[in-house]
Amino acid sequence: MPARPPAPITCTGLARIHDNGVMALDPLDLTFAPGRTTALIGPSGCGKSTLLRLIAGLDRPTAGEVLIAGLPPARQAAQGAIAMAFQDPSLLPWLTLRRNIALARKLARQPANPGLVDRLIGLVGLEGFHETRPAALSGGMRQRAAIARALVTQPRVLLLDEPFGAVDELTRRQLARDLPPLWQPLGTTTVLVTHSVDEAVLLSDRILVLSPRPARVVADLAVPLPHPRALQVTETPAFRRIAAQALAALAQGVADSPALAAQ
Repeated sequence: MPARPPAPITCTGLARIHDNGVMALDPLDLTFAPGRTTALIGPSGCGKSTLLRLIAGLDRPTAGEVLIAGLPPARQAAQGAIAMAFQDPSLLPWLTLRRNIALARKLARQPANPGLVDRLIGLVGLEGFHETRPAALSGGMRQRAAIARALVTQPRVLLLDEPFGAVDELTRRQLARDLPPLWQPLGTTTVLVTHSVDEAVLLSDRILVLSPRPARVVADLAVPLPHPRALQVTETPAFRRIAAQALAALAQGVADSPALAAQ
């Protein structure tokens, strides 16, 4: 698949206060390097998914802005340049696998490309299931289909919100091994939300550790491990050292949280 030019993501003074008055994000100044994968980890409810939704243009900031290659997310989304995959694959039950994936190009106002759809079905390991409906697929197969659907628009930005969280541990590890090689060679700028420190280290080039709400960055860790990464890398000293740093930063962020300290 031909790649679009890599797209940097810049967040400037980005803050979000929900309608109930809860501050989800402290003002954040962040840059996500083009063509790299950044993992966001932090306590439940700290604002990880809120940040992802702001980058996607699915939510509006209370203050500050997000720019993707110099344009607001809505402009990039209108060109099919942003794709998002959630924990719930959300496939339409009345459509076949092939039609579910092809629909993403139609919604992005891109021309039909049956060859690309079929190629992605094969690349995610679902060859032979083109005409199968979601109810006949396992959880892992549906998640593979959701990744194929996200990639069929050839996005410049891929946003993943706990994409493997709803499957069993074995399937989760297989997906974490098999799927990143699909988007990494394209130069896609990827932001991943996960609760798994090991998954963050395995998949990313950089880990941002967020504090309890309102989210602020408590650690910015590089992951200088070569790609592609086999599951065996999780047993290496370098991997375990980065994971330990991330866990320590998580614990420190919780300990330093003013809201928790006041309880």
